[in-house]
Amino acid sequence: MATLTATTAFAQSSVTISGQLDTGYTSVKSGNGSTQEQMNTGVHGASRLRFVGTEDMGGGNKANFWLEMQPNLQTGSTAADLFNRGAWLGLQGGWGELRLGRQATNTIAAVCTIDQHGCYSGVYGGGILFSGTNGTGATGSGWMLANPTRGGTQAPSTANNAQYGAAGALAATAGVDATRYVRAVRYSLPAFVTGLSINATMAYGTVASATAAAAGNSTGLDITYAAGPLAVVFATQKADATAGANQTGELTTLGATYDLGMAKLGAGVQQEKASGTGVAFTKGESFALTATIPLGAFTPYAKFGEHKYSGGTTVGTLTNAKMSNVGVRYAMSKRTFLYGDYVNNGAVVTGTNLKTQYSVGINHSF
Repeated sequence: MATLTATTAFAQSSVTISGQLDTGYTSVKSGNGSTQEQMNTGVHGASRLRFVGTEDMGGGNKANFWLEMQPNLQTGSTAADLFNRGAWLGLQGGWGELRLGRQATNTIAAVCTIDQHGCYSGVYGGGILFSGTNGTGATGSGWMLANPTRGGTQAPSTANNAQYGAAGALAATAGVDATRYVRAVRYSLPAFVTGLSINATMAYGTVASATAAAAGNSTGLDITYAAGPLAVVFATQKADATAGANQTGELTTLGATYDLGMAKLGAGVQQEKASGTGVAFTKGESFALTATIPLGAFTPYAKFGEHKYSGGTTVGTLTNAKMSNVGVRYAMSKRTFLYGDYVNNGAVVTGTNLKTQYSVGINHSF
């Protein structure tokens, strides 16, 4: 009995089930003047169901895992990659934390801090993250990114999934989710300074190559410092060339938020550099300004920014995105809110690319 008690005390384990469900009505107007109205899911952030486990191994050390899927409230289906929103196993202790598997890129946390809503609003529930995109480099293209696109040659579209998943370390199913690494090893430093967080990632490609740089590997680093009302974020990523292609990309993000009490303000800038034969652009530049104003149960918000390109082979055909996003949340409880949202791309857009979107809906966390 004593042995059993001691073993139990030093091996406490737990698995929790949590997530978020989001659904609503949307009306989308395209550049050609057509309008589509529908009941949608993931309007104000993707719906998700996650299983999170931890084991206390004693001595301050833990084993952790994360499995997160994306249910569709329109059809009841899930993404083809079952745990497309995260699948990793790791160890944690006084020395820091190590995670191995599919996980968020270093850039997404920085962008979603600037966004203030965790990138939940606007088009595709992405906030300032790729709102308005039909693939980087397309007319009415993205706002801010979470992965470099190697000059638009490996843009977040279903036509390039093989480049992201099979040949490179960037996210698989990139047309839906260009915010994650695959085959990634992430190390987080312990919090030796209050409010300081530092994370480094190495993500591996799978195609054999004479040089490691042509295997499609990715590396990243992010640093966050939060003290009182101020939070400052920095992230940098590099995407090496894949086998059979020499395009490379680098992505750098810098921003901050400041809480004034009556309002919280955010601002950020982002730059993407690309090189190689046939890149659509050699430089992409973005900025974003955000504000939230708490008024009891109501929280109005406004977001504005721009994305522009220069250099490359097809810059003359690229339309810079000029995004504005306004809306309001109404908290019905601590875990449920209603929302109304409007997003507009002020650039000249054509065809089926998005011009405006109205949405109203409900979001519940559990």
